[in-house]
Amino acid sequence: MRVLSIGHRMRHRTLDNHNILNAPNIADYDAIVLDLGTIFDTVREAAQQSAHLTTHTDVPVVNGDSIDGMASLAEILKRRRDEIVRALDNGATILVFASAQSRFHGVNGLGGYDRYFLLPAPDGVTWDEHTIQGSEGATAAVVDHDHPFVRVFEVIRRTLLYRATFNERAEGVGKAGRVFLRAPGGQSVGVDFPVLNGHLVFMPTPRTSGASAIADQMGAAVIEAMQDHLGRPDEDPPRWASEFAPPGIEDERNEVQRARAALDQAQAALDEAQKSLRQQEYLRDALWASGDAALLPAVLNCGETIGFRVARDGNGDPMFMHGPQVAVHVVVAGAVDAVDMGAHYRLRARLDKIIETRAINPRGVLVVNGQRQTHPMERKRQFEDSVRVAAEAQGYAVLTASDLFRVAYAAKAGLPDDRLAEARERIATTNGVVALEDLLTLENEA
Repeated sequence: MRVLSIGHRMRHRTLDNHNILNAPNIADYDAIVLDLGTIFDTVREAAQQSAHLTTHTDVPVVNGDSIDGMASLAEILKRRRDEIVRALDNGATILVFASAQSRFHGVNGLGGYDRYFLLPAPDGVTWDEHTIQGSEGATAAVVDHDHPFVRVFEVIRRTLLYRATFNERAEGVGKAGRVFLRAPGGQSVGVDFPVLNGHLVFMPTPRTSGASAIADQMGAAVIEAMQDHLGRPDEDPPRWASEFAPPGIEDERNEVQRARAALDQAQAALDEAQKSLRQQEYLRDALWASGDAALLPAVLNCGETIGFRVARDGNGDPMFMHGPQVAVHVVVAGAVDAVDMGAHYRLRARLDKIIETRAINPRGVLVVNGQRQTHPMERKRQFEDSVRVAAEAQGYAVLTASDLFRVAYAAKAGLPDDRLAEARERIATTNGVVALEDLLTLENEA
């Protein structure tokens, strides 16, 4: 297990020290240390351009918009906040060396930046001056000896200087937090808050952040506390431990390896079966789904089933490839009633952007799933007539998801290749509503 420490320098072979701007992706770690005071100072230096600061890939940081060879400070901070949320959502433990709340307005592109900008809060809690109150003191006492981070406190006890306390009368704080350190006056200075699927563990700092005299002790204590808090095993045993292996341990180890191999094989088979099942379910989803999260995968799967190759353009938007050259840009729209002109505007915006940047006339298909909660055989009006008129006038295809499903279903049942080829041709070349019904009728069986 590796620990990422931002702004609080410690020493340990499994610990990575960085500042908030040059750190790698925070979400890649499940054990993280944040020194809010040092981070605040780094951000202020970057905003004032009083120091040369770079990203993890050595791109200079500027207090403005990102341009070639420069990274925007505001964008980095927003990204860091998103990474911390993702880390907590993944179950991370984040040790936070707390400071009093403070803010300034010098970051271009942010309405304001405060010391707790990066941190999400538990439900019902706000990281404001009422919750986090400025204070200073040099002593504290342990009130929960079972908490894993007490061992970190024992390292810094003699050099302690807390700079903030938590107001347990503030909304949500008393119920959400587990207090393990208190100041002599009873105020909480060490609190563990469950946030999303992880934890924010707040502690006071030593007088001098990263003091060399305790850097090694702090590193070891933080590693051990993180292991206990996350329920992870200790580091690998030393080499000499093999001299004391109990009889039969190698046989047991081999048995575990065989069982793991069998499990991996079974998991691979399960994954493949689930993937195959999901592909089949996608066909059916085209009859009722709505939006890019559900309807789009179903439509793309149906397109592949009838013989299109699915690709993505430079913006990541989906296309049906008709032969080696023709790309048909796909936009989907579902509605409980008839699909309106909003879907048309989405497709036209995408096609117009291609015309502006590449000076070509692109093809498009709007796949609509109107009246999506009505039985497919009972749907009367899946899209407004204005959508048809717009498609005919501006040169793109409109196709109902239910018709696309019927052709994909027929392809699974053995619809001849020439009819599938004709279906693809119509979708790729029609200006207006695509008609596919005749490809499925019995008259074509003759």
